[in-house]
Amino acid sequence: MIRKMKNFLKLSWREQCWFIKVYVLTGLIRVAILVIPFKYLSNVLGKHMQESPTIENEKKLVLALRIGWIVETVSGYTLWKSQCLVKAIAGKLLLRQYGIANTLYLGLTKCDGKIVAHAWLRCGEKMITGGQVAGYTVVGKFADDAIR
Repeated sequence: MIRKMKNFLKLSWREQCWFIKVYVLTGLIRVAILVIPFKYLSNVLGKHMQESPTIENEKKLVLALRIGWIVETVSGYTLWKSQCLVKAIAGKLLLRQYGIANTLYLGLTKCDGKIVAHAWLRCGEKMITGGQVAGYTVVGKFADDAIR
């Protein structure tokens, strides 16, 4: 715990604020996923079955990758399940706040006879959250355009 606190204090003030914000945000998103039917939740995720551009300017892409790192890191410390969908939505909302184009994907695959779902977030050509997505069939996507 002390090591985690020391690592937290080494971060910039902005990143510390992001950590706190993302921690609270992931909790709110987790509750929303559990209590709100997805057909209503999907209304806030962006343009359905559309994609954002695969090219993003370097400055925004660097910020998007940093946001992704924070979301992935914070999700490992939450007291609730902050799995791929929670991470993707949290990242999407932060990227939207900064006017960065992104696409949230929902995918399915079969593993040991069971259907497995996954969600990931892309900005430009980079994966922001969700890591390895090979083998998943995209069944839904939600795009946000950049605010230039």
